[in-house]
Amino acid sequence: MVESGFFYSTVIDPVLAGMRKRVNRVIPKGQNILDVACGTGAQVFELAPFAREVTGIDLSESMIRKAEQTKQKRKISNVLFRVCDATDNWKFTDKQFDIAIITMALHQFPPENYTSILGEMKRVAQKIIIVDYAVPLPQNITGWGSRVAEFFAGREHHRNFRQYYRAGGLKNILAENDLTIQHQVFLAKRAFQLVVCSQQNINTY
Repeated sequence: MVESGFFYSTVIDPVLAGMRKRVNRVIPKGQNILDVACGTGAQVFELAPFAREVTGIDLSESMIRKAEQTKQKRKISNVLFRVCDATDNWKFTDKQFDIAIITMALHQFPPENYTSILGEMKRVAQKIIIVDYAVPLPQNITGWGSRVAEFFAGREHHRNFRQYYRAGGLKNILAENDLTIQHQVFLAKRAFQLVVCSQQNINTY
């Protein structure tokens, strides 16, 4: 049986490393950034050298603990981490951040959580950047590797991925939540989609 870890390490992880660097290219230097569902902070640490400050939030205490250990080991001073439920009120002030990002995480949530997550991102940040699976996924090794990885990620995770896919991906989900795509890039031979989006009354970079 194929293990999901194999596909993540051999197909997904190398792509995500490039993706994290690609996110930097759409963010001006010196920004105050929030990373939603940050995990162990890989994207946070990628952004830190170019940002004024980066805050990472995640529900998993073990993930945040690992992120804090990395922060201390690297002696990074402009990074903060907080255990926080992405589907709840984040207790940040309105427009506290220049940019809020969420990378490869929205598809992990059930559809009923999209509005609360995106609503909080709209509330606390001027600009929103999202990276997630493109829909439809391409018929290539990355596309099929992504499908297999999601299948082996667990029943609930796979169910949420399928619902994300049936919803039409970012294009439809963002439109339903009053967000306009201002700029988009397809990565890994169109397996992933990076979008910069905002409410219509906010100017783009």
